[in-house]
Amino acid sequence: MEDLLKKLVDAPSISGSEKDVRDLMERELKRYVDEIKVDKIGNLIARKGKGKPKIMLAAHMDELGLMVKFIDDKGFIRFDVVGGWDERILPAKKFKIHGSKGSVVGVIGSKPPHLQEREEQKVPFKLKDMYIDVGARNKKDVEKAGIRVGDFITRYGQLDHMISSRITGYGFDNRIGCLVMIEAMKRLKKVKGTVYAVGTIQEEMGLIGIRGSTFGIDPDVVIALDTTIAGDTPELKPGESGIKLGAGPALAIKDAVGVISPKVKRWVTDAAKKARVPLQYEVMSGGATDASVVPMIREGIPSGSILVPSRYVHTPIEVADMKDIEKTVKLVVETVKSASKYF
Repeated sequence: MEDLLKKLVDAPSISGSEKDVRDLMERELKRYVDEIKVDKIGNLIARKGKGKPKIMLAAHMDELGLMVKFIDDKGFIRFDVVGGWDERILPAKKFKIHGSKGSVVGVIGSKPPHLQEREEQKVPFKLKDMYIDVGARNKKDVEKAGIRVGDFITRYGQLDHMISSRITGYGFDNRIGCLVMIEAMKRLKKVKGTVYAVGTIQEEMGLIGIRGSTFGIDPDVVIALDTTIAGDTPELKPGESGIKLGAGPALAIKDAVGVISPKVKRWVTDAAKKARVPLQYEVMSGGATDASVVPMIREGIPSGSILVPSRYVHTPIEVADMKDIEKTVKLVVETVKSASKYF
């Protein structure tokens, strides 16, 4: 699984430009499903089996990023954010700008501390003051490199091993969810009913891809596969998040939009017991997943989210545990296999 996760992490897939990850997922899934297609807006939809119940697994393919907004005469690039960034972590980071002639490495400039007044050091950089330096001498250099207004910008990084089974990288939200979905579909041999594996677009921009794909499939239940915040780090206070890295997948009981369907909660909890997978429970004050809007589609469809813990979510240095990922795959397989008892 690590090799596939590395490929997923290496594939740029900013909201609105998910093609690279979608193509990779399609190649991985096509041998294990009965039908696979891309819908009108770019969601990947794979189907295995037929008949009732219809179970839909959803993993969003997009990641946070930036977009070229303006190029000044000196060749410095102003940008806008795509998705929910913490602006304070952006300065002094490497990024890749994906222009018409390929990707170009750039850095978000940061004023050296030697030249900062004390008052400046107390105030975080604001987005409107940030810029990307690609090493250009002027605007013409930037344009020769194939960079234009509207080009996507992704984080620069790679997958690295840490101590034990821990890994670090960028885009774990939601390359890990995509990995879990692919691996689950590979392991599901016989399915009673129909299971759909859907890679959704633009989750980070407002849960966009899930809406049309769910409406079109009209499933009996939807399970979103995503990551969640691991709260076992020094800067988080007890009570902010009870989720721990290495303690298995989490089931979202509540998020900023709503509360899980009782039937889905019972279904996943029973599956975890049968699969002998430890299950954590997540109560979120903020944030949402693709599953959050599903109860508002058509006449209302039951849904829930199975989540993999990750530290430092929405940064370029997320940390996850491969053992959590394996346990999550095992839980998803058992959950799908037992669906006919509940729906």
